Amino acid sequence: MALQDAKTFRDALSTFPSGVTIVSTTDDEGRHWGFTASSFSSVSMDPPLVLVCLAKKADSHAAFLKAQRYAINILAEDQEGVAMHFARKGEDKFSAHPFRYGTAQDPHPPVLHGSIASLHCVAHDAYDAGDHTVLVGEVAHVELNEATPLVYFNRGFRKIDVTPEQLAA
Repeated sequence: MALQDAKTFRDALSTFPSGVTIVSTTDDEGRHWGFTASSFSSVSMDPPLVLVCLAKKADSHAAFLKAQRYAINILAEDQEGVAMHFARKGEDKFSAHPFRYGTAQDPHPPVLHGSIASLHCVAHDAYDAGDHTVLVGEVAHVELNEATPLVYFNRGFRKIDVTPEQLAA
């Protein structure tokens, strides 16, 4: 069966709501790299593996292929501006947003303040997948915060109606 056209494919994919993440790393020269991704998923509980998809044309592609560590920061509903900023090419993405950076004694990847969760990943594998690379990371550490998630659906950011009691449940 042949696919009708690229627009129909994109339209179908837009019907699937997803969370929004900022994936961040620091290269060997100390430069910080990051991108916005909604293509994120858990892969395995044992070992704890997650995946995220990165466009091959992204400025950060080469840095993430070499990265040994990266963070996947799951965004809260008030972080739409961060998501848009990290989706742009050629931007200084880190100076305008509150990140916590690793040190020689604690070499964690950049972690975005205010995100719902930050998954500290050790690079596990990378797979060629058309115009993207699928990065698989083993989760070494998790940071959790209470917040409502930012959701992407039908080509736009959405808010979900969740009470504090439902968040705590």
